[in-house]
Amino acid sequence: MSERLSDKKNRYLISGGVILLLGILFVIYTARSRNVAGETVEDERFLLNTLVSIRLYDSRNKDILEEAFSLIECYENQLSRHIGSSEISRINAAGPGIPVSVSETTLGLLETALDYAGMSGGSFDPTVGPLVDLWRIGSDKPHLPDPGEISRVLPLVDFTAVTVDRITDSVSLNKPGMALDLGGISKGWIADRVGEFLIENGETHFIVNLGGNILVHGGRPEGKSGSRPFRIGMQNPFDSRGNYLGVFTLSEGSVVSSGIYERYFESGGKRYHHILSTVDGYPVENGLAGVTVLSEKSIDGDALSTTLFTLGLEKGMKLAESLKGIEAAFVTKEGDVISTPGAAERYTAISRKND
Repeated sequence: MSERLSDKKNRYLISGGVILLLGILFVIYTARSRNVAGETVEDERFLLNTLVSIRLYDSRNKDILEEAFSLIECYENQLSRHIGSSEISRINAAGPGIPVSVSETTLGLLETALDYAGMSGGSFDPTVGPLVDLWRIGSDKPHLPDPGEISRVLPLVDFTAVTVDRITDSVSLNKPGMALDLGGISKGWIADRVGEFLIENGETHFIVNLGGNILVHGGRPEGKSGSRPFRIGMQNPFDSRGNYLGVFTLSEGSVVSSGIYERYFESGGKRYHHILSTVDGYPVENGLAGVTVLSEKSIDGDALSTTLFTLGLEKGMKLAESLKGIEAAFVTKEGDVISTPGAAERYTAISRKND
């Protein structure tokens, strides 16, 4: 990853993010009974428009668990474009070129999102809001737009038309009708913040699952024998939820996926998924069914899972291999899993009876 991007992350990944976005359901292979080495405390809530769960091992600290959920809710209220009082909503509601004063949280997260947009050549773009709103995929009333509608909206998807002013701590959108949507990066950012909060409060073994953005720390404890890696299942994109292509073993870090099967609708016998191309405005069609990213920080996995999917197998693999600390697994529509060396080392395929 470029020195500039790394420096920005070190400086700004201390603030918050939120809501939707694009991902695969992960299921964690862990027992629900009491852990041999001590108590297991866990809970789940509906936040960030998804089911959020946190599990603490060797812990009885229910207060910390409650505070972690409150932290997530706080970030959602601050940054969700679907909450009218949020900072993102205020930016979107302002007229073109009108600066809106915002917090360090919003400034830092948006600058990181813009860095990823630049690195990906716009494949990842935090101004995709108008295109998302046009399709409404994942809502009760998805819409199949005509070419004229798409051609009118596409010029509004332009990360270069966002101004972040560090002198006035403000953000402005410079085209009428533009709208930020940080759903492709915010859940990863929040997972990192929750992980830091838990570590600062003495938790040593845990899993944070923000609707598929998985962050793990410390491995799963096994009494005096230490701990072993968590096993994180990768959803089979061609099967119902709970059926997996394989599992990744991981004691520390993040696993995030994007795919064509998590949110979609069908019209005229064709399926339209939620990963939209910033080039032509339609769902991406490039032979991939899903991409999973393993990284130290969940924010990187969140942004890159969408970016690598959009770039396709060849360009996506090239980018993944160029970034330090990033591993990726690409699932083709033929069902093949093609991985970087580091991802392959952590991956075990699940044999199917009919294979």
